[in-house]
Formats: sequence, C-alpha cells, structure tokens
Amino acid sequence: MDIGNAISQYLSERANKLDSYAHQELNRFARAMRAVSGSERPIDQLKAPQVAAYAEREVANGGDVHARLRPVKDFLTYLGKKGFHSENLSVHVKIPRPSVRGGMAVASSRATFQTMEMTQSGLEARKKELADLKGQRPDIVQAIRIAAADKDFRENAPLDAAREEQGKIEARIRDLEEEIRRAEVVDSAGGSSVKVGATVSLRDLETKRDVTYTIVDTMEADPSSFKISVSSPVGAAIAGKTEGAEVSVQTPKGARKYVISKVKF
Repeated sequence: MDIGNAISQYLSERANKLDSYAHQELNRFARAMRAVSGSERPIDQLKAPQVAAYAEREVANGGDVHARLRPVKDFLTYLGKKGFHSENLSVHVKIPRPSVRGGMAVASSRATFQTMEMTQSGLEARKKELADLKGQRPDIVQAIRIAAADKDFRENAPLDAAREEQGKIEARIRDLEEEIRRAEVVDSAGGSSVKVGATVSLRDLETKRDVTYTIVDTMEADPSSFKISVSSPVGAAIAGKTEGAEVSVQTPKGARKYVISKVKF
C-alpha cells in the first residue's frame, strides 16, 4: 500500500472525527513524501529520518505547529497499529510545547480571529455549501482508490486529478468552517444608517437612474446579484449615511454623485 492510499483509508475511517485542517495537513505530508522519492512511496519504504526531517521543517517554519503536526503524528500511529509499517514512526514527530510568551498565543490563534459581519442568508448559504462539500468526501476518496488501482503512478492523470480535486474541496471546507466560526449575523432590526445587511436604493443625480444594492461583508459580495461589499467604492461611500444623503463615488470614468433614496433592513 502506498502513502496516498493509506491516507485515503485513514480519512475515510475517521471522516466524522477529523476536521478540514487534518485533511489538508495529511495531504501536504503525502506530497512532501512523494517529493522525496519522486513517485508514490510504499508505506514500508517510509523512513524515520524523512519523517523527522519533515517535522523539523514544520517546527522551524513556526506558526501553529501543533495544528500542522498533530494530524501527521496520529496518522503515523495509525500505520503502526494497523501493521502497515513495522516501526512506530510517530515517535519521530516531535511537537514542541507552547512557550509561555509566544506559544500560547499561537495555540489560541484560531480563537482570536476577528468576527465577520454577515447576513443571515449569507450564513445559511455557507452552511449549505459546507454540507454539500462534506457530502462529496466519500466520492472523492472512492475516486482516488479507483485511480490508485493503476499501479503506474508515473503518468496517472486520473489519480492526480482526483487528489487535486480533494485538495480544492478540503481547502474550501476549511475556509467555510472558519467563516462560519467567525460569523456575526447582523441585527435584522437594522436602524436608519447604511451598514452590512442594509438594502440601499441610490439615484444617480446625473442620469436619474435608480439602482438597489444589498450591503454585505467582503466575503459575501456578489455584484451579479447586486450584493456589494461595504469596503467597495460605493459601499464605503454610503456606509454610515442615512436617507437623503448625497455621496460622491470615484469610478474609472470619474466621480459620480448619488443620493440615498431608501435604506431598509
């Protein structure tokens, strides 16, 4: 069994216990081991010095070392318990304890991110996308298994494509989980001034044409649906303003003036 198949089996068996961080870090570990050998590496050829060197590089890189190396250490423990490797390689992954000055801040870094203002509809859309992507995990794992059945790894395009797709999905899952964790749903009661969650009608003072936007956070912006970021040129110009206010927006064709005709939540 090669390392890619072993990781796929491990992830499949623990699908409900591992978060997206674990998926991402294990796939990164597999890529690093493949880079050393130039091809898929059979599990029994995985050597302790190579594992130790990988762990040492991660520690040297700094940041949240525990989050990056813990999934790898647990996976290597799994290999030994399953009998896939004669040696317990996990002992060669040394995870330093957080220091009093810097480590504790690093260990809690994920908990200290700023909140992200978000509409209720935006939050629900993220939750739905997250559930859909997680539902695709078994199919991706199966696709990797089927592609990996071809032992000629040198030119196995389906295997490469399946793993690339897995990487994209896991990266998106990680982003969505972080956005949902940081989400702070805006007060639907609103108020009188423009802020995230407001639907604002503007009248172009030159053309006399009306346009209506919903003001959202940057991550939720979708101009095609008339959802604009509060930090966009228009969003920044009208943020904090009330009905009747005139604003000037700098565009590639020059400044345009608008009047805020309506603000609703």
